[in-house]
Parts: sequence; structure tokens; C-alpha cells
Amino acid sequence: MLGLPMINAIWRVPLILAATGLLASVSVLFSFFDASGRAQHACARIWGRFIFFVSRVRTDVQGLELLEPERGYVFVANHLSMFDHWAFLACLPCQFRFVAKESLFKIPFLGWHLKRAGNIAVSPRHHRATIRAFKAAAERVRAGISYVIYPEGGRTWGEMLPFKKGSFLLPVHANAPIVPVTILAAHNRLPRGSMVIRPGRMSLVVHPPIEPQEFLQYDLQSLARHVQQIVASSYREVD
Repeated sequence: MLGLPMINAIWRVPLILAATGLLASVSVLFSFFDASGRAQHACARIWGRFIFFVSRVRTDVQGLELLEPERGYVFVANHLSMFDHWAFLACLPCQFRFVAKESLFKIPFLGWHLKRAGNIAVSPRHHRATIRAFKAAAERVRAGISYVIYPEGGRTWGEMLPFKKGSFLLPVHANAPIVPVTILAAHNRLPRGSMVIRPGRMSLVVHPPIEPQEFLQYDLQSLARHVQQIVASSYREVD
């Protein structure tokens, strides 16, 4: 007999996949008429909120009052689950895009869609290409478009890995504020490598922005450690 988690997965996952395909198709259609990416971002926000609704996952958010919606930021967060992406889409009150692994941009249709929406690809194997991508993204940040980056380099099992210093080239090039974000309990809702969603709660803690005049005194490695300490200061294991 199938257990309750598997029964939940049987109906939730197909529904999420169907919504993903539909909204992605609408988003691509919008991209031909809206070069700014705002319509695509609106589709992504609907997608994130729909997934939370279907999954019966609730997000507690602290610190949104610290943000100015029209300003460009670089959000830096730990990475626990796919729910991290959906939580940002559902909760952040500003226009933003993701910094993602280059491998995602090679997946048929998905990669093309990510690129058209304004997300940027990075690869530790192609340092110069990553620098060019960050410099191009820096122009958009200065124009008010924020970016979300996960400097651990991938999802974890709950522990926090060292932040990679290269991730901080983007805020340095953009001369834009860094906003540390602590994500809690997302891996309890959807663990890495699993397709079984567990209803419950997760949290985002948005820390005060670190202005360029504050962080430009650091070298990249020191900056990575400093921001990780801020993210880790609110991290704890919760159900």
C-alpha cells in the first residue's frame, strides 16, 4: 500500500509539471512583446505562488521592510531546495532574476527560456564568460533589476557550505548593495534529490543591505566569509 507522502506526490507533481509547462509557454510568448522581462517575471511569480498553494507550504518572511522595491540589489542566500527559488518568486517585492548554473541553460527549451527571461549562466570552468555575464548583469542591476545568487554552488542537505568568492564579483561590478538572506526549513519541504513534497512551513530572513561603501573594503574571500557569517547568524535546524 502506498504511504501518504507517495500519494501526495502522485497528484501534486503532475499538477505542478502541468502548470510549469503552461506558464513557461505563456512566458515565452510574452518575451516576444516585452523585452524588459517584466511580463515573464510576472508569470514566474504566479508559478511560485501556485506551487506554494498546491504544496500547502507556508513561508514566514522577515525583513522585507528593509528593501526599496525599485532599487537593484544582489541577494545572496544559502541553498537548500527548489523551494528556495519559489519562495523568492512568491515573496520578494521587486524585479529580479537568478544567477544559475550553466548546465541549466543547456536543457532544451528551459535554457532558452531562462536566457530570454534575463537570468544569467555561470560556470567555474569558464571564468572569462562568467565575468562577461556579471558585467552585463551589473548594468541591469544599476537600472533597478536585482539578482539572486546562491554562492554555495548548489543545493545542500541542510548544512551550509563555504560561500564561493567568485559569486561576489557581481555586486562589486554593479556597485550595488548585497542583501544576505537566510533560508530555513526548505529542505524539509522538498529535500535535494526527492520529488515528495512535505506540507509545512519554511522561512526567509532578509538581513539589512550591505552598501558598497561598507563591503568594498574587503577582498573577495573576506567578503564571502563576512556575508556567510551574516547568513549563518540566523540559521538553525527547524521542522
